[in-house]
Amino acid sequence: MKITEITCSNFLGARAVDLRLRKPVAMFAGKNGSGKSSIQEAFRMALTGETVRVALQKQYGELITEGCESGFVAVATETAGYEAVLPSGKGNHCDIAALPYVLDAQRFASLNANDRRQFLFGLMGVKLDGAAVKTRLLQKDAPEGANWKPRGCCPEKVERIMPIMRAGFDAATKEAASKARDAKASWKTAMGGEAWGKEKAPKWQPADLPEGAEQVATNLLLINKQLAAIEADLAVAQQAFGAKKASEQQRKEAEGRRAGLEAIAGTHKRYTEKLARDTAELANWEKKVADCRARAGQGSPDPRSPGEYLLRGLASVTNDFLTLSCDFPGVEWPSSLINRASVQLAEYRKLHGDPSEVKGVPDPEAILKLPEYENALALMKSAVANSTRDLEAAKTAATQLLALDVINTGAADSGEVEARVAELSEQRKRAQAEAEKLRDLAGKVERRGLVIAQVAKLHSDVMEWTAIADALAPDGIPAELLTEALDPINEHLRLSAADAEWEPAQINPDMTITYGTRDYALISESEKWRADAMIAEAVAHLSGIKLLVLDRFDVLDMKGREDLLYWLDGLATDGMIDTALIFGTLKALPALNFDTIDAFWIENGATGQLKEAA
Repeated sequence: MKITEITCSNFLGARAVDLRLRKPVAMFAGKNGSGKSSIQEAFRMALTGETVRVALQKQYGELITEGCESGFVAVATETAGYEAVLPSGKGNHCDIAALPYVLDAQRFASLNANDRRQFLFGLMGVKLDGAAVKTRLLQKDAPEGANWKPRGCCPEKVERIMPIMRAGFDAATKEAASKARDAKASWKTAMGGEAWGKEKAPKWQPADLPEGAEQVATNLLLINKQLAAIEADLAVAQQAFGAKKASEQQRKEAEGRRAGLEAIAGTHKRYTEKLARDTAELANWEKKVADCRARAGQGSPDPRSPGEYLLRGLASVTNDFLTLSCDFPGVEWPSSLINRASVQLAEYRKLHGDPSEVKGVPDPEAILKLPEYENALALMKSAVANSTRDLEAAKTAATQLLALDVINTGAADSGEVEARVAELSEQRKRAQAEAEKLRDLAGKVERRGLVIAQVAKLHSDVMEWTAIADALAPDGIPAELLTEALDPINEHLRLSAADAEWEPAQINPDMTITYGTRDYALISESEKWRADAMIAEAVAHLSGIKLLVLDRFDVLDMKGREDLLYWLDGLATDGMIDTALIFGTLKALPALNFDTIDAFWIENGATGQLKEAA
């Protein structure tokens, strides 16, 4: 920012200032109360709109020179103009964020560490985006050439902390630290009140390991195999025992039926003989019935035989006629009926002769006996069936007696098998007790392992959250990012110190400032001025403003002032600054022999380019 003109009227002690800046460096000198600070204040208000003399806008009227009603300041550059009007304070200002730090060299040193860090992040364009931070949290190995520390933090916890990062490093650091404290509290609870310790926590285990714990899994496997074998043998023995018991029961039941079976089997001969007699008698009656049926006309005679005519013709007519004659004696029967009987009878006789001599004529006696014979035949059939049934029962009983003898012959005492079952049952009982004992021991070992795992997990949580909190703390990733940002500014400060022949100023990662080897707070006033001047110039250079305002250069001794002028001359010559304004209390202007530096004497609020004083 190359300043070409400064015009100021009735602004505090600057009553009438009208300057044309023809060289990059302008020295403003004068006695105390001459208006130097007023010009600097007016210059700052024109560029930024802020003032340090009053706090409120309604107090801007107090900045007007006493006895006047208004005032103004105007600053012209090669490309723009800025101004401020009093008492309203209105005007056109520059909004470059770094501008206040080159107008007030002590401003950076007056900031706290967090504000210094934020300013430098902005100055150097360091982006604190979540993706870059996440990468640094997760990576276990830094890329080649990287100057940051890989951390390899827990991915799951990194994902949980990233939303908090939107609120900034401080919020995320506090959240991670809070999670670490919670994990420590949980560890303490799990330990029954014993506080977490970084050294003891990784090594902690329950005091006593149960006896046999090392072999419990192997022993439990062996006893389970043994128990399975016993169970299999016992099942076979129980099955055999059950079969023996069933055989004995079957034998006992058969023995209970022996007497009845022997009685039934003993009837075999009697029923055999009876069946033979009944069968013969049945055959005899079947013949009798057949003969009787034949004589009674219930056989199957040849239809061409004479008996057929008698039965179907003459006999029927005669019977009808006779029946009517018997039922109605004295009745005169129709001649037609008599004629029909006569015709039938005559025809029969013509063919066969007298009916009484014809074979196959039903025997009345046979007809009368036939029902009796048939009844007797039915009784004999029933007798044969009963005899057959009884004989089969006798045979079955005899067969069952033979089977019973076989059962008795094959039956053995079940006592031996029962003893084997009892022995195996006892072995199973002992194996089950041993298995239960081992399972109980295995449960204790498992619970012990779970406690160890739980405590180890809580310790891991503590360490993982602590690692994230440490990484996000100001001296962690922010410091790494800042270091990357600080390298250019510190390098520029080293060059400035070499050019000015001063001790080097440095901004450290923890945001402390050192001058030479000492902390900023421990150095003298003039050393602080040198450090502030070099930092302000570095800000002007790195921000691209290339404007520098230094007040009270009179704090330096003659050598220091000479160093300052040579330094500024070198910066101007090299094009490192466009404009530098320096203010100091002097009795007179010093003798200058620089092509880049102009000197202006301030007196009674007015300025002019005066001749050098002796």
